[in-house]
Amino acid sequence: MAQPYKLKTTWGQLAVLCIVIWLMFFIPFLGQIAAGQSMEHAFYSLQYVTPIYFLWIGIFCLNYFWLVPRYFLRKKYTKYLLLLILVYWLLNLASGQLAFFLYRPDHLVDNTAMWGKHDILPELFAMFHLVNLLFCILITVAAISLRVTQLNKLLQEEKAEMEKERTEGELERLKGQLNPHFLFNTLNNISSLAAFDPDATQTSIARLSDMLRYVLYETSDARVPLQKDLDFIQNYIDLMNIRYEDTLHLDVNLKTAHSEYQIPPMLFISMLENAFKYGASSLHPCQLEAKLEEKLNKDGKLEGLTFTVKNTLLTEEEMRNKKKGGMGLQNLEKRLNLLYPGKHQLTCGETGDGSYVAKLELNTI
Repeated sequence: MAQPYKLKTTWGQLAVLCIVIWLMFFIPFLGQIAAGQSMEHAFYSLQYVTPIYFLWIGIFCLNYFWLVPRYFLRKKYTKYLLLLILVYWLLNLASGQLAFFLYRPDHLVDNTAMWGKHDILPELFAMFHLVNLLFCILITVAAISLRVTQLNKLLQEEKAEMEKERTEGELERLKGQLNPHFLFNTLNNISSLAAFDPDATQTSIARLSDMLRYVLYETSDARVPLQKDLDFIQNYIDLMNIRYEDTLHLDVNLKTAHSEYQIPPMLFISMLENAFKYGASSLHPCQLEAKLEEKLNKDGKLEGLTFTVKNTLLTEEEMRNKKKGGMGLQNLEKRLNLLYPGKHQLTCGETGDGSYVAKLELNTI
């Protein structure tokens, strides 16, 4: 959590403050020149605005750099108010002494000739101090507003950073669940294959070794080239097909014209795992389709990906023998909500003709 009294003052803020202070003196100077005063008279006229500017600048700086961060933003309002009154009183004394020094006749150029001789009425004197007080209040409010805005911005940045860290941590947790889940399912299939086809088992282990290299060394990155993930999927399909080659009919189209497009690793594997788990059978003919489609805009730029997996369903008896509680598609939905919030659509369900379809649409822009 950002600490109000630790708010940093940047060089840019100091530069803006210096420019504002310079303009406060320079604009009246130009006004005197425009009114027909000589350069010398215009310069000496600045002596009359210097004390009041000293008061205003002092109140702003002390509020902005000290009182507001240290007391007001820490909700120490009583101390802040007392110190503000003390600061205002001391600066008034200091500006009065500065005025006494600057307004002495020997420091002016023909003061009487320049300004004439006027008696200041009590009403005007009271009005001057009232206007001065109102300006000091406005300056104090401005200092508070600037610091509150800066603190809110800092808090928003910290909140965004914490949210980013939380999201990254959640993604790592989900990815950590995904990898063992994938490995468990694959080893389970190889174990089933080993009972009746040792040669195919050796081939499967070799292919699994290649896939594990990808899982261990490539998926540590937040994004990987699309082609690498598609190669991983193809290896997985080939590996599973060894077990079901006598009964499974595959229709796979994973071609892409945007092989270097970056996607989160192992994004589509859960859909295939689900299809093989509840659709592939070594007892009767079955079918599985996997297709990647790319949506392009009129300039040929990739603006969407659609990955569809369709499989025939197992019989009721085979489904009863399957273990429940798989986390694949649930895990995928959670990852998508973090990675593509508002830019994805995952639809799953039976088609009514004995098949099941899982379709993932991604907006890549």
